[in-house]
Amino acid sequence: MESVFRREVDYLMEGIYLLQHLGAGRKYRELKEEIDRRFGNPLREGLCKMELIERIEAAAERAFSEDMEQVRYYFHMQKENGMCCAGKTALLWEGCRETEFQEVAAYGAYLRGLSEQEYCERFAVCIQEYTAEDVRGEKDIVKIEEPLAVISFLMRMEIADEEKWKLQKIFIEREEQLERVLALLEKAVVCLRGFEPELLAWIQQFCAYWEKELGGQALSVYMGDRTDIFMEENPLGFCLQASFLHPDEIVSHSDQREDGTYEKRDFCRLGILFGEDFEIGIKPARQTEGFEIYVLQVLKLLADKSKFEILSYIRDKEAYGSELARHLGITSATVSHHMNALLHAGLVRVNNRENRMYYTANTKALSEVLDYCGHILI
Repeated sequence: MESVFRREVDYLMEGIYLLQHLGAGRKYRELKEEIDRRFGNPLREGLCKMELIERIEAAAERAFSEDMEQVRYYFHMQKENGMCCAGKTALLWEGCRETEFQEVAAYGAYLRGLSEQEYCERFAVCIQEYTAEDVRGEKDIVKIEEPLAVISFLMRMEIADEEKWKLQKIFIEREEQLERVLALLEKAVVCLRGFEPELLAWIQQFCAYWEKELGGQALSVYMGDRTDIFMEENPLGFCLQASFLHPDEIVSHSDQREDGTYEKRDFCRLGILFGEDFEIGIKPARQTEGFEIYVLQVLKLLADKSKFEILSYIRDKEAYGSELARHLGITSATVSHHMNALLHAGLVRVNNRENRMYYTANTKALSEVLDYCGHILI
């Protein structure tokens, strides 16, 4: 089994993350405050990382001060599916994968060199991310090879009309739209390169920590022991990449054939905050103001009828995304929206098996919340 720790900055991916962050209009201080509330001020070394990320944010806000309307237009992520935005579709960027390009110009040249059929196929995959489950549940990707079929599929999608017309415009005006988005990405990468020495220094520490922490163990085994995400072990190994501008994320990609064999090693982007002071699998702090806020967040989720029905359905059995959609009479995109919130709150477990993601309720976490409520209220 091969273990690869990427020791360079993935500027293209980080540039896209930076644009998405600006497009969402959020602040990294809000993320830090949320972590402090929920986990009881866990960050020590991580505070230095957050300070760097906030300086990058401030520099980007200055750099894009006259371009924010365009940034929001292309990189405001859809509420129904947090992975998707029009800018990523214009770049034909598909989820979490290892990137082969280090420069925006090289990636742009690759995109311009695609044939019409290749462009249609890639564009169709990207727009299907809007309705497929971004937590890698069961999805049937339709192969589309010609322009009219792409437009027809797009018009039937269950997304807002405004987003449909935006995506259609990007598809039809391929070259013009691509140049605009590439220009935004290039500016984001230039901004990030201004912090290159510090980014590389943190990556070296990140790789050193995770090489020691894993100690030759498969990443899937490590994750399964500490989180609610269970994946089959890939005999080809894994590649681990630090993620700065999604500093608290865990996103993985596995290329598994229908017969269960693997095409290549697994790939995982892991937030730079995860380390000695903010361990993977960290639980909300009990008997603290942070845990009380967490409990209130969980109660809000349970007050939603669909989320409550999902948890009820998977209380003592596993189910995959399309099964839940059929049971509840809602779309896969809506299931994905609910599941993201439940996963973020630690209320469900996910098991990657037979090329599907199966979900089951995390009854231990639910019991802790309900016990806390009983202790306080009864």
